[in-house]
Amino acid sequence: MKANLRRFTGSLFIGLLALALTTVLPAAEGGKPKAPKADKAGADAEKEDLFAAPKVYRLSIELSALAQESLRREPKTYVKATLREGGQTLTNVALRLKGNGSFEGLDKKPSLALKFNEFVPGQKLFGHTKVLLNNSRQDSTFLCETMGGEIFRAAGVPAARTTFARVELNGRDVGLYVITEAANRDFLARFFKKAKGNLYEGSNNDVTDKLEKDSGDESTDQSDLKALASAAKTADPAQRWKKLETNLDVDRFLSFAAAEVLTWHRDGYSMDRNNYRLYHDPASSQMVFLPHGLDLLFNEANGPLVPEWKGLVAKAVFETPEGQRRYRERMARLLAEGCTTEKLLALLADYAARIRPAVGDRDSAATKDFDAALGRLREQITKRVAFLQEQLKNPAAAK
Repeated sequence: MKANLRRFTGSLFIGLLALALTTVLPAAEGGKPKAPKADKAGADAEKEDLFAAPKVYRLSIELSALAQESLRREPKTYVKATLREGGQTLTNVALRLKGNGSFEGLDKKPSLALKFNEFVPGQKLFGHTKVLLNNSRQDSTFLCETMGGEIFRAAGVPAARTTFARVELNGRDVGLYVITEAANRDFLARFFKKAKGNLYEGSNNDVTDKLEKDSGDESTDQSDLKALASAAKTADPAQRWKKLETNLDVDRFLSFAAAEVLTWHRDGYSMDRNNYRLYHDPASSQMVFLPHGLDLLFNEANGPLVPEWKGLVAKAVFETPEGQRRYRERMARLLAEGCTTEKLLALLADYAARIRPAVGDRDSAATKDFDAALGRLREQITKRVAFLQEQLKNPAAAK
């Protein structure tokens, strides 16, 4: 934990992507093509890490008329696209629309999932087989996902990296996007010794439900998930804690919950049973919670240190004396070492300076809106840290 916190400042410069996409042809236009030979641009696109250096990429995406019509009918079904960034071009890129609360149609500012190896086996863009382009419709600063990811990683919790792009879609300027690392095996391999475990997707459901499996084995019984749910429902607190330690990475969960409360990720797992991923680590046989959907953060400066825990696992952990004690210790350490007000505001200022020129390069009003939203976020972060520090000093008031 401490080592992760000390690396927090050094992670300021993690992050932004480069992409290149353009012509999209739906599957109906010819099915899966034979794998083409990678051109020089494609080869160059595999050499560096998309998130190695923070910057705003300029992406051009072109879709054929048939592809556009396909996305209007079935927005979450992949079609083929061509991507361009600078002098690089990638063709036969799989593209679909994504999002729930932030969903917008193709003719507005859609969030996009880009998969480079769907139609071309082995194809990557700057070392990645899949990335997400998030429209940031609910976040006028474009920085909540980035800040959230930095905070979770500082706490020792695996979280996706981000970068940014100014995007043109069929010649139409659709504005600034946040590029987010996909939660796939490439991502898992950065944090776990084994990346072939079961990865579940949580969205308005709990571990007692049958969750969508993004990757892993071919089993359908979800026995690993059931074992975690069974442990969490154990009545006796002492026995429950022992069973949880067997089936759950408890230490990481303490950090996960502390980061959710610090950022007031109100629609995450602990407080809403939403927006999370759950990985069964084959090396430890334990389940690890991962954050997702970090575009709505810090909107409640006075959210209590001990909120109403709604996730079954959160309730199971924090209704035990051991869980309560260790949660407070974890939050105190996070605020004292990795997420001081000074560090968070410095991080925010660094990223803001990098994206501000691209926010309103064609619309001065957008820059004004960005500056106002940035000021609000800066104020909310300052108040949030101060509020939690005060609650830690007064345990009775935090309940």
